[in-house]
Parts: sequence; structure tokens; C-alpha cells
Amino acid sequence: MESLLKGLNPQQKKAVTYFDSPLLILAGAGSGKTRVITYKIAYMIEKLRYKPERILAVTFTNKAAKEMKERVEKLVGNSAPVLVSTFHSFCVRLLRTHSVRVGYQPNFLILDTDDKKRLVREIIRDMNLDSELYNPSAIASVISNIKNGLYSPESMTTYYDRIKDIFEIYNKRLKENNAFDFDDLLIYGRELLKSEELQRKYSDFFQYVLIDEYQDTNRIQYEIARALTKDKGNICVVGDEDQCIYTWRGANIENILSFEKDFQNAKIIKLEKNYRCTKVILDAANAVIENNKLRKGKKLYTDNPAGEPIRLYVAESDVDEARFVSKTVKQFLKKGVKPADIAIFYRTNSQSRVVEDALRREGISYKIVGGLKFYERKEIKDIIAYLRVVLFEKDTISLLRILNVPKRGLGSAVEKKLKEILQQETSNIGALKLLSDELRMEKQKKAIEDLIDIVEEIRKKLYNLKPYDLIKFITVSIGYEKYLRKEHPEDWESRVENIKELGNTIQEFSEREKLQGEDLYLEFLSTITLSSDQDELDEEDEKVTLMTVHASKGLEFPIVFITGLEEGLFPHIKSLDTKEEIEEERRLFYVAITRAKRLLSLSYAKKRRSFGSYKDTRKSRFLDEVPTHLIKEVKRKVAKKESERRNAIDFEVVQKKKPKLVFHQKFGKGVVKRVEGVGESAKVTAFFANYGEKTIVMKFLKVIG
Repeated sequence: MESLLKGLNPQQKKAVTYFDSPLLILAGAGSGKTRVITYKIAYMIEKLRYKPERILAVTFTNKAAKEMKERVEKLVGNSAPVLVSTFHSFCVRLLRTHSVRVGYQPNFLILDTDDKKRLVREIIRDMNLDSELYNPSAIASVISNIKNGLYSPESMTTYYDRIKDIFEIYNKRLKENNAFDFDDLLIYGRELLKSEELQRKYSDFFQYVLIDEYQDTNRIQYEIARALTKDKGNICVVGDEDQCIYTWRGANIENILSFEKDFQNAKIIKLEKNYRCTKVILDAANAVIENNKLRKGKKLYTDNPAGEPIRLYVAESDVDEARFVSKTVKQFLKKGVKPADIAIFYRTNSQSRVVEDALRREGISYKIVGGLKFYERKEIKDIIAYLRVVLFEKDTISLLRILNVPKRGLGSAVEKKLKEILQQETSNIGALKLLSDELRMEKQKKAIEDLIDIVEEIRKKLYNLKPYDLIKFITVSIGYEKYLRKEHPEDWESRVENIKELGNTIQEFSEREKLQGEDLYLEFLSTITLSSDQDELDEEDEKVTLMTVHASKGLEFPIVFITGLEEGLFPHIKSLDTKEEIEEERRLFYVAITRAKRLLSLSYAKKRRSFGSYKDTRKSRFLDEVPTHLIKEVKRKVAKKESERRNAIDFEVVQKKKPKLVFHQKFGKGVVKRVEGVGESAKVTAFFANYGEKTIVMKFLKVIG
């Protein structure tokens, strides 16, 4: 252990060996925080003789948890069963043991994001609400914000007058399905720890608790941490207030800023030596973040070389910016730079399209982090739905998904009848049997009976077949390949390959976790439901990486491009109202800068296409915060194509016309593009700055210009 400690710098060593009181490790970007956490765990086991299974380490992604566990095992051996977990996974463990205390059966279901939207969409339809006004994705987000305490149902009635009813029905449906959504896992986990008996049991059991990325914790996660450690102060949290970029989804920066007030006699140790970036990049990051007031204060330094100046490209348009990025990437690749060493960041997902087009033109392979993930693909969700119907007898969401997939001639009338039955009969198989009894058409009755047989056969084979063979059995039994050939002739083969990969994945999971049968599939479904964007990132995949800055958190690349540095884009237009929101945008820019190890390129466009025509832009205020001596502006002559000249002419023509403006309660101000019909029933198509093109009945709009 002593030889291991010699490899740490003085502050890292101090953080690893300190146990006298609650500890806050303020870990700057690239300061080796994961190393400090893993060495601290190893120190507890090897030097202080803590029992590994009584150490709890909590982080925010499965990927980070897996990496941490592997590092600990490398240091102290595979016989160290430290519980390294995400907050959500930890709460799943609590609920599997104690769910009956909160009115749920242990064999509960966890809804993923897609399931949640599907359920919300169904409720909106059942309530006969306008899906334009009550957009399922937006309502799902509001429900999450209510559960996380960002809003109350009453405060949201200004925007959605039926939100309280939707919220109540949504929670009722979850209970009927014996299901939790992501937010419920934390809420009910905290609820369990409010029990004096359970709080004492788990706080006594865990000798020490470590929490990574503490700046990202919300109020509920903070309360869970307090419940586990409040009596003994046996807690170490690691975080960086300058990287708090998730307040929009509940992260509370006050948790880290007020640590000394919340935990008596707390000690603060700062890790300020950066091992990742060049001096130039680090000086830029320090200069930018010093403009924030909400911070405890630290200044990163490094022994790394000064490195190249930060490149700045001022593009004539977004197309020109994308062309610059793609051609520069191509130059790097020709010089032998690996594609995986290059990342292109943008503030919003919609910016990726023009960059993707430019990369494709140059023949450069790329991958998008945060795009459609493997487990979100239709074919994967369809096959998993069959598994879930078998495993969760109250999972009506999955039952309705598989009812007519593949098509069985069961239309909307049959689906409606099944929903009515499910109001009384909560068992999937029981409901299908009742439905079969009520149906008069022999073809439909036979289809339902066949479905019952398939579900029963899958249940029988959970233990008899290996995972890969079970997935193959499901696919063949339901005729899914034939269905794909007919419904998706353009890519049915790749979809079949995805299903095969699902079988491989569960097989590997079974062998790694040494699980089989029902236990295997329950654990596997929990794991994939709790996965994040970064969990999908394949480090061996040799492609250029595209992602939003939010998705880049925790990652690093030798070469980074940050695009779209314009006012209203970065900082985002939604964050221009308060100093706190601007500070969060600045932290986001700081995170983006500190992902770069060797070379950083910044760019913005003088004009950007928005809703069909070009609009002039202003460069981001953050660019003025980067010292000019650190920047080298890149000049490149770009010949204007005829199409670009035409666009410029079109833009000038559009600008001469006075636009007709309307106001919508949800979408805000919009520019009218066309009107069909007359009077209140006329359909108006308008562009809304943050929502794109929408077609809305006139009676829901107010003309303002």
C-alpha cells in the first residue's frame, strides 16, 4: 500500500488517507479523482482493514461504476466485493428487499424513458386532450420535474390546466402495473430510509460511504446520503462545483457549496493539479470560469507542455463552419491521428445535422453519442417486451406493445376491449384469456390463444434454454423475421443482426454475473433500463465522435472542436434570463474546454440557417473571456457555391417582408408560414424558436403582429 501511495501527489495522498471527519474532495477537471477514490477504497481495505462489502461507493453512470469497481479489484484483488453502484441501482437493491413496505411487490417493473412516454401518450389519448398542447414528451418531462421537486402540480396548471389529473392517473397506472419510473426509484428509496429501523440498519452496515460527482446530486440523493451517514459522519464526497451542469434536471449546486454546513467538522481538500490538458487549454479554462460567482474557488495548474494555441475559426455560415471542421478533421486523419481521438461538440442535438452532412461528404466515419441507443431500437424493444410480459404479470404496457406485433389481425377495437379488461384483471395471461372468451371472430380468438401459448412457452424455457437460444426461440415463434422483411424491407437484415446481438449480450451477461433463469433476466432488464448515453460508448470503435457538451461530461479527447459559439446558442437562448443560468452555461463551456487534452478548436458562424432561412448571429460572450494571447484565428478561403449565393439572396428577400407573428401558450412567439381555412377553425403553420414548425388551430393562437 505504501508503494502505491508514493505515486500520488501530496494533495491526492492527503485525500486518500484522511478519515477524521466528513470529507469534501474538490477535484478539478483532469485532477485524477477516480484514482483518488479507488486508492481510498483500497487503503480502507488493505491498511484500515474495513470489510469490502461494507463499503458503499456511489457514482452516476453504470460505466463509471464498472470502471471504479475494476480499478479497485486490480488494486486489492478480485475478492473485494465493494458495492460500487449508481444511486438508482442502490435504490433498486433496497426496493427488491423492502418494496412491500411501500406497497409494491418485489418483482416490480422499471419503466424506461420510452415506456414512460408511451404511458403518458395513452393517458392523454384516454382523456381526449389535444396532443399538440399536451405533448407527451413535454408532459413526461414535467412529471419528472414535479417528482424531483422542481415544480408543484399546482404551479404547472398555468401551462397545463389538466396536469394534476394527468399526474394522478400516471401514478395510479404505475401502481396498477407494479412499476416504478426512474424518479420513483429515488423517491421510494428515500422513503424506505425514513424508517428509523431501516435507516439504523443500513447506516450501521456501511462502514464508509463515498459519493462521486457530488455536484450533480439532487435533493433526494442528498437526503439518501444524509440518512446513511448522518450519525457517524463516515462520508467522503468528491466533486467540482465548476462542473455542475445538470440543474435543469434537478442537480442542486448548493449540496456541494454548503457541505461544511451540512456535515459537522467537515474537511475540504482541493485537487488542483491537472494531468490532462496543455497549459494553454488550462489557462483558457481558468480564465473563463473565474467569471462565475457561485463557486468555492480553485485554480488548476499543470506540469504539461504549453501546447498549441487555441484555434478560432469565424465561419461565414453554419455550412462553412461544418466544412471547416470536416476538412480539418480530414487533415488530422491524413497525418495519422486516430478517428477516436477526435470529438466534435455542439450545444444542441439539432446542430449535428450540418456537421454530419459535411463529414459524409469527406468520407469520414462518425458516431453520435446520445443518438438512438441499441436498447431503444424498435426490434430490441419488441423482443424485450415479450420477456417483460413473461417476467412481470402486471406489465400491461409491454402486453399492449406485443398484442399486434407481429400483426395478428387485432385492431384498435380489440386493443380497447383488452384495456377495459385490464381495469379489472391485472394478470396479463388472465386478461388475455378473458379477452379470448369475449371475442366472436374465430380468427381473432385463435390469434389471442396463440399469443397465450407463446408466452407460456417462453416462461417454460427461461431455465431450459441458454439466453441466446431463448431470444432465437422468441424470434422464430412469433415469426418476427418474416414481419421485419415485410414491414422494413430496406433494413430488415440489420435489424435481425441487432436481435442476434441482443442474444449475445444476455449470454455474456449471464456468464459474467453467473446468473440464470428468472434472476438473470430480472437483473439484465434492470441494468439496461438504468444505462446512460456514455454506457453505450464503445472505446474501441474507431470513428470520430459527435456529441452535445452535456454528453461529454467525464470524457476526454486529444483533439476537441467546440462549434456554434454564438449568443442564443451557446449560451443558449433559454438561459439568458438570470445570472444563475448564465453561470451554468459558462460551467458547460468550461466542461467543454477541459475535455481537450492536446488541441482545442473553437468556431462560430456569422449567420446560421434557422427555420428555412439565414439569420445573422453574434459571437458568444464566452469567447471574449478567453485571453486573446491564447488564441490563433484560422483563416481559410472558401469559394461560395451558387447555391450559397442563392440562399443569401433568398435571405435578403425574406428580411424585407414583415412577418406575421402569433403567440401560443406553450410554444411562445411564432412566425406564420401559411394559413389553411378561415376563422377560429383555420389551421396555422408557424415556426416557434425552440420547438420548430407546428400546425395549430387558430382558436389556440393570439395574433400579435
